[in-house]
Amino acid sequence: MEYKTLKVRRDGRVLYVDFDNAPLNLMTIEMVGELFDLAGKLVFDQETGVVVFGSANPEFFIAHFDLQDMFRAMNDPSVPQSKYDDINVLQALTTMWEALPQVTISLVDGIVRGGGLEFLLATHIRFATPESKFCFPEASGGFLPTGGGTTRLALQIGPARTREIVLSARDFDGTEAAAYGIVNKALDAKEIRSYVDDLAQRIAARPAASVAAVGEVLKTVYTSAVDAQFAGFAVENTAMKTLLAIPAVQEYLQGLAKLQDVEHERDLPGTIAESLSATAK
Repeated sequence: MEYKTLKVRRDGRVLYVDFDNAPLNLMTIEMVGELFDLAGKLVFDQETGVVVFGSANPEFFIAHFDLQDMFRAMNDPSVPQSKYDDINVLQALTTMWEALPQVTISLVDGIVRGGGLEFLLATHIRFATPESKFCFPEASGGFLPTGGGTTRLALQIGPARTREIVLSARDFDGTEAAAYGIVNKALDAKEIRSYVDDLAQRIAARPAASVAAVGEVLKTVYTSAVDAQFAGFAVENTAMKTLLAIPAVQEYLQGLAKLQDVEHERDLPGTIAESLSATAK
């Protein structure tokens, strides 16, 4: 399959995947389908040891999920849906990538928000430049991260920081993301690529049995968290259906969907604040 939203190249046992959906790198239905397809291929791929995610866009890793596609997924029966009532498509996608035998590494040098941040949290190892911007903007519009983001954030960084990040709906930089444990560390833009490349090649050089054994240990250690994670997903999913049924939330999100351009997305929290202020008048 030739991908339209992903650039894929190989260097030995390392597969590099760059998000490439100009101009904003919005996560669309098409991108989700391509990520499912690639993950399905990797399940049985013994030649690939590491997958490195990056971006072909110098400003955006993944801006967020395309709001127009979100409404399309809600109203168009031709759009594929999750097979399970308690798990939505984005939760299923991130869980599939989280469970792959390959080690996944993300390199963020730009903006990642919403559904993009939810995908990032499902990758195994993460790095960012100090200037990168992270955000879950959903709560500012009466919504919440429902692609597994609220649940994974709570499991990874704890309830206090999760409440702060989700309910503040603010941008925070790569240095703070590292301090909170959302990324492994923040690295200068001049060194992050070489650091990630070196790490990827080191991991790819390890015997597959060793990598699998480490993965099995971690899976065993966190077995008790699996039930909690899927329980959290179910609550996210229910909340998504409930909140999206509120006319005011739908109206707000439909208005915000018209502002999905580079100028407004550079400072999305600011755009949302202006939009809410205009609506209140």
